[in-house]
Amino acid sequence: MLKTCEYAIHTPTPKIKLTLREQEILVLIAGGSSTKQIASQLCISEHTVANHRKNMLRKRGVKNTAELVSYG
Repeated sequence: MLKTCEYAIHTPTPKIKLTLREQEILVLIAGGSSTKQIASQLCISEHTVANHRKNMLRKRGVKNTAELVSYG
């Protein structure tokens, strides 16, 4: 008898609202801007941009920036 394997399917968390700043940063990420470019454009530190990205990944339940952009 063969044993069947169950594969975990990644399902994003229900849409949790992003802050206005997170939305702004997401648009810039999707447009191809680097962390350094985003920080310069928004007059914030690169660390702050990275923190916003990390928070968006957590809120959306995704693992990387590509998934974050595609999830929108």
